[in-house]
This record gives sequence, structure tokens and C-alpha cells, in this order.
Amino acid sequence: MFEWTLTSALFAAIVGGGVGFLSGLFGVGGGFLLVPVLNAVLGVPMSIAVGSTACYTIGPATVALLSRKPKAGFIELPLILSGGLFAGVWLGTRTVANLSAAKTIDIGGHSMPALDLMVLLSYAVLMSAISATSLLDALKPTPSGGVRRRGLLTSVQLRPMAKIPDLRPGIYSIPLLAWTGMMVGFLSGFLGMSGGLVLIPAAIYLLGLRVHDATTVTIVIVWIVSIQSTTMHAWNGNVQRSLVVALLVCGTIGAAIGSQVAVKLKSSQLKLGFGLLVLVSALIVFAKLALLWSNSSN
Repeated sequence: MFEWTLTSALFAAIVGGGVGFLSGLFGVGGGFLLVPVLNAVLGVPMSIAVGSTACYTIGPATVALLSRKPKAGFIELPLILSGGLFAGVWLGTRTVANLSAAKTIDIGGHSMPALDLMVLLSYAVLMSAISATSLLDALKPTPSGGVRRRGLLTSVQLRPMAKIPDLRPGIYSIPLLAWTGMMVGFLSGFLGMSGGLVLIPAAIYLLGLRVHDATTVTIVIVWIVSIQSTTMHAWNGNVQRSLVVALLVCGTIGAAIGSQVAVKLKSSQLKLGFGLLVLVSALIVFAKLALLWSNSSN
């Protein structure tokens, strides 16, 4: 059972500062790291960890957004996604509520918490795939003069199309963007992550954006989806204010520092660092899953 003490508050503040720095550095909300750490290390119930992390993300995302000062195009693309984001967030929060009501799942004679198991398994699959993709791409030799990705979705001309001159490539299918937003919104509502874990590689490999442009667009989306997700989780009683405040003590400062560091790094360095970060997070998730399995009744 989770007990809120001075020690846990100090630990949450330190973790919030570190995750805030990573949020500003890589353009991700940090939920993919915070949720497993809060649940595995502090023993925060999964529903509270998910909801409070979504609320915390608003702080670092706001600071990172103000630090980047995005152009109009970097805001226009996230606004196109916003409808799908909202629908996805609603579906994700309803899934959390349904799994919480289900209590446990029996697997091979082991009775395991339904919500904890499904959230951690989802994190494990996502993190393993994204970490492998990012690390392989970062370690690949870059041809002289660089390489320009077209993006898998930019070749699909599903109308209506949106023209955004500030981004390259600048023409995107609005229906495809809406469905992408719905997927990201579901991950935010269900996993407590703001979607940056998926959005960074999606913006690079599916939309063909440059790494620095992808991180800026992602920060805007993270900010929008965090507000939507926080509203939904607060409505369901999954936000613990004292935990959110403790996380925010150092989180916003860390985000400002991370944003300043990011602009000085090369794209290859950002991709390598992002891949290693996700790999470490995946190891934490697998360790928690192993612990759940060993502690479950036979």
C-alpha cells in the first residue's frame, strides 16, 4: 500500500526534475518513464500513477513549448490532430476504468492485477520496438550530405490534404493525421504517457520530419494531449494533487534546461540518447513484470 511521506515527496521531486530535463531534451512528456518508476519504486497504484503523470506533464510541456517558440506551422499540425487526440484520450481513460473494475487476470495459475498487467505489457512492447528502431537508426552511418526521409504517410494522398509551408514535407493527409491523433490520444489516456514515445519516431519515419522539427511538433502535441488527459483522469479521481505538486517542483526547471541543451546537440546524438533512454525504461518495466509474476499466487 502506498503511503505519502516526506521521503516519497523528495524522491518524487528528484524524479520529476530528471524527467523534466528529458522532456525538454527529447520533446517527450516523460510519462513512459514516470509511470513505471512511480509504480515499481514508490508503489503508487497504477491508476493514480497514470492520472497524476498525465497532470504533471502539463508543467514541463508548457516550459518546453515556451522555450522552443514554435512557428505557426508547428502549431497547425497538432491542431489538426486535436480531434483524434480527444477521442483517443476518452477511449484510453475508459479502458483504465474498465480494467480497474476487473481487478485481476488469471494467467497460467497466476492471479495478477488486470490494470497493472495490461499497462506494463503495453509499455514493454512499445518500448522494445521503439528502442530497437531508434538505436539501429542512430548507429547507422550517415552518407555525406545527409539523407532526406520522405515519410511513409506523405506518399498517401487521402483527401482532404493540408498544406503547411513551415514543415518539410509540407503536404499531409488530414484523415491520416486524425487517425494518428486518435492512436496517440489512446496511449495517453491508457498509459499516462503524453504520446511523445510514439510521436517522435512517427514524426520522423511516417511524416518525414527532421529530428529537430519532429521534437518541436511533438512538444506542442504533448501539451495539448496532457490537458485533455488530465481533465479526463481528474473526472475519474485518478489525480493525486500532492504527488503532482512534488513532481512539478523540479520538473519545470529540468524541462527548461533540457530544451536549451537540445538545440546544441546533433540529430544523431538525440536519436542515440532517446533510444538508450527508452531501453532503460523498458528494463524497468520488465523487472516490474517479473516481480508481479513472482508475487502472484499459484
